[in-house]
Amino acid sequence: MAAPAETNCERLREAFEGRQAIYVEKGVICVRVTNIRYWVTSRNISADVEEVSTPRVTGGMFHRHHGSLRHWKISGGYLTTFSENTWHAGYGGWSLFFAPDLVSGLANLATDWPTELDANERYDRALQFLQEHDGYKGTNRVFPD
Repeated sequence: MAAPAETNCERLREAFEGRQAIYVEKGVICVRVTNIRYWVTSRNISADVEEVSTPRVTGGMFHRHHGSLRHWKISGGYLTTFSENTWHAGYGGWSLFFAPDLVSGLANLATDWPTELDANERYDRALQFLQEHDGYKGTNRVFPD
């Protein structure tokens, strides 16, 4: 029988591998999450994240980027949490929101934002949207004690 942490890691990987999400970390950007992998003994789970082009959504720290789409790795440790539609680093760092209605809803909302809207205002509006649409619902620890 698999340990609860291993079961949680598998559930997280099955639910989110290859899916599009809203990524929040001092900014907001649309991404695709791939290559989810985990190490139960060291209480670590990580993934590759690649930007999905949605220029009007992009805000906060992501607004200065020019050129090709971004690609980076994320990792979470023993405080990492997840739910049916979310994955959070757990220490106040990055958060991912996978619910299709949130991803498409934010992209649709952003099409009405003025092109000259400040990047920080885009970020604030995106966070408000996520809060108003229950994006921050209850989560479970990936690596329970």
